[in-house]
Amino acid sequence: MAGNRTYRDWWWRLALTAPMVAVCALTVVAAVPPGGSFGLILVLIPAWSLSGLMWVVLLFFRDYRRSRWALVPPLAGALTLALVSFDIPMKAAFLVSEPALTRYVRSLPEDERWASTGDRAGLFSIESVQRWNGVTQLRVAGSGGMLEQCGFAYLPGGDVRLLDVSGAERLSDGWYVVCVDFD
Repeated sequence: MAGNRTYRDWWWRLALTAPMVAVCALTVVAAVPPGGSFGLILVLIPAWSLSGLMWVVLLFFRDYRRSRWALVPPLAGALTLALVSFDIPMKAAFLVSEPALTRYVRSLPEDERWASTGDRAGLFSIESVQRWNGVTQLRVAGSGGMLEQCGFAYLPGGDVRLLDVSGAERLSDGWYVVCVDFD
């Protein structure tokens, strides 16, 4: 009988922590594209609210409140907030994809100034490519918000003033994450 209770307790704890951990994992995935994935963020707002509300309601049960498992949702939420606020998911995805992005940029024809593509380079889906004065700007599909487009810019010379963007942050030698605001 004691073994059966341990099994039941394990499933109870998993059921109580799984929603928040799933929301945290999806939040990290939504933070991978530069500027975030607007569509996924719209889904995550109610998901965060519901999982947080579920956690608060469960605190009314003494057994849950005394369990160490009650700490998992807020700790997972705090860790996720820290990762996303420092752009760690996007920077990690970029580091993994940098060789593929560089190969992709170097494989593009020199004579095309603007191209709409559906190519993948590393972990990113490239929506469009723009080239001028030795600068290549890649717009990442599904990134940014309703009034914002984000992506990467490759500037081998490193002169950021050549970019016509709202914001640029250096990622590595020649690579920048860029966003254009339309508001």
